[in-house]
Amino acid sequence: MKLAGRARAGKVPSTDLQFLYIGRTTQDETDAYCDGASPDPVSASPEECMPRAVALPAARLLWSGLVVASLVTDLAAQRVEPPPLRRRPAWGGGIAPPADSTGATVGRVAPGSAAERAGVKVGDRLVWLDGQSAADPPAFMRRYRALRAGDTLRAQVTRDGVAAPFAVTIPLEPLPAERIPGAIVTYGSVVTDRGVRLRTIVTRPERARGKLPGLMLVGWLSCSSVEIPAQGGDGLAQVFKAIAARSNTVFLRVEKAGVGDSEGDCDATDLDAELAGYRAALDALRRRPDVDSTRIYLFGASIGGALAPVVAAMLPPAAPVRGIIVTGGFAKTWLEHQLEQERRRLALLGRAPGEVTAALQGFAELYTEFLIRKRTPGEVVAERPHLREIWYDAPAHQYGRPARYYHQVQALNVLEAWSAISAPVLILHGEHDWIMSREDQDLVLAAVNRNRPGAAKLVVLPGTGHDLDTFATLEDSFQGRNASYDPRPEREILAWLRAH
Repeated sequence: MKLAGRARAGKVPSTDLQFLYIGRTTQDETDAYCDGASPDPVSASPEECMPRAVALPAARLLWSGLVVASLVTDLAAQRVEPPPLRRRPAWGGGIAPPADSTGATVGRVAPGSAAERAGVKVGDRLVWLDGQSAADPPAFMRRYRALRAGDTLRAQVTRDGVAAPFAVTIPLEPLPAERIPGAIVTYGSVVTDRGVRLRTIVTRPERARGKLPGLMLVGWLSCSSVEIPAQGGDGLAQVFKAIAARSNTVFLRVEKAGVGDSEGDCDATDLDAELAGYRAALDALRRRPDVDSTRIYLFGASIGGALAPVVAAMLPPAAPVRGIIVTGGFAKTWLEHQLEQERRRLALLGRAPGEVTAALQGFAELYTEFLIRKRTPGEVVAERPHLREIWYDAPAHQYGRPARYYHQVQALNVLEAWSAISAPVLILHGEHDWIMSREDQDLVLAAVNRNRPGAAKLVVLPGTGHDLDTFATLEDSFQGRNASYDPRPEREILAWLRAH
């Protein structure tokens, strides 16, 4: 779950791939790429691969210098280019979202970074950011995520042993683009049917030729980026790198609204709006000239493991999903999942069994009002003060997402969605995943195999946690302590993709 983890009205294009061009492209090179014979997806833009009856004659006229005024007018009417998405910044620090007015704790400071030069240290707490106090955590994180390269980070910082907050000012440089050995990385964007422009990151193996299958990530719940960090990264990040370089697929990741370089506001984005982003990204993937649109796969991670069959239903019946990979998903109702997770969480915190059960009685009451009667946690707690002591999150949010998001998740029938899937399915479950249960994975396995016997396969990964890191114990996984990485998840995924 990654816990800390207008379009087409003819005015704005549904896809704006903002290609990072390398050199100039000749007409022959463009023809080769559009026909799937060139391996280089940065040598031609999607506009040059539009329906050939329109795009290529126009391109040839332009290359030969025969520009006709009416043609230019027609092309301009067809497409209005938005400005490029602004790049998110690199300041060299990492923070945990604030729980209260004590601030957002700095958990990482990169050596030699702007944060280090400004005097920021691990353990410092940002209590104020560009006019926004940490006393309102959602608003604070909105301001933090809205920062872009070229802005200046201005913060008030507290430190243990220092009497008063001190100010830091950090000019923000752009975060470097991903570099994955063996893969070509392309940054682009899509526009949802709600007019929100989302960042896409597409990879393709360097040595691949012709049209490839398409693979799209259906991501996690939290407002954390799908971009692979330059250094480190959890097990999922390692798997993404392996897929990018060695899967022989065109692999697309799309950021949520308000995350990474995307426009919008993540903590105000509900499930319907999030699914609109996946729909736009899936459409863009299928339309890519280097993708075989009849061979589309999905990779669902965390809550994306439950959303993957829902997203699969967006594909046309004539070209259904070719296969689905999921890790760390759920299958029951969200109410059931939350109650089970709360029990595991409290037990791992060391609470006595009777104390856990007493708390679960309160959580059952709270989540019924929240999820079934579609109220906010704050409304429930205000009316029922005895529940205040067990509620550990914001009045109108949980895990950084709005209450309406969870109302919509609760309305999903995940197993019904899985029952409509007849394509091959690979289910990965970490032995030390404390967030999602083994029982949920068995339910998915049974639902798919009931529809098509043998289509689904479940692989249990020894010692593996929710984000595909490896831990010695379940307690270490819960605490995020002493994580390592075992490449078995990537081996399982790559072997499955080769076989299907």
